[in-house]
Amino acid sequence: MKKKLSALAISVFVLAVSWSANAQTNQLSKFNLQFSYGNGSSVINNGGFNTRLNTTSTEILGIYQINENLGFGSGIAVMGLNGNGFNDKGNFNQTRGIVRVPFLLNSNKYLFDKTALIASGGVFVNHIIEDTYRYIGSTEEFQFDNWSMGAQARLGISYDIYSNTAIGIVHNIQYNFLELSQSQSTIDTEMSSNTFDLFVKLKF
Repeated sequence: MKKKLSALAISVFVLAVSWSANAQTNQLSKFNLQFSYGNGSSVINNGGFNTRLNTTSTEILGIYQINENLGFGSGIAVMGLNGNGFNDKGNFNQTRGIVRVPFLLNSNKYLFDKTALIASGGVFVNHIIEDTYRYIGSTEEFQFDNWSMGAQARLGISYDIYSNTAIGIVHNIQYNFLELSQSQSTIDTEMSSNTFDLFVKLKF
């Protein structure tokens, strides 16, 4: 996962620099508002055992266009994780909820009149708002006060259905790697996510 994220992040950076240097005029909007819904999977560590959880995400992202091909975006995302796993206590069903705030460098390049290749990369901070383990006959709930940090990269395609509206899909890879404060829980918050996100973008 780290190698995939590094390779995609490098590709995003190279594309952003080259596209920015060769910017062309194509319905430039200084501000975009993007709504997305994603579906995929996440891998977390439970007591030394890797657990793969089904993952859904909903995100609202505001993007300021620096020029035709380069922009900066930030917003808020809510992720829901659910699946089955096991640890030294036995089999369990796990539910985890996460609030995530991304800070992204976004780039796009029109391949055709209405079709663009899009890429973005950057960092995020996130907070676990729910982490529940349901065993046979018992339930454990964990509370987290700390925030953590990670990196992410996206690559996809968009299509302008109107002059001010576009739809598209991106492959989104995220890796959580740094605790910003000391966790009081014994649960490992490090995780990686891999989703495909459908989005609608409004151009202003």
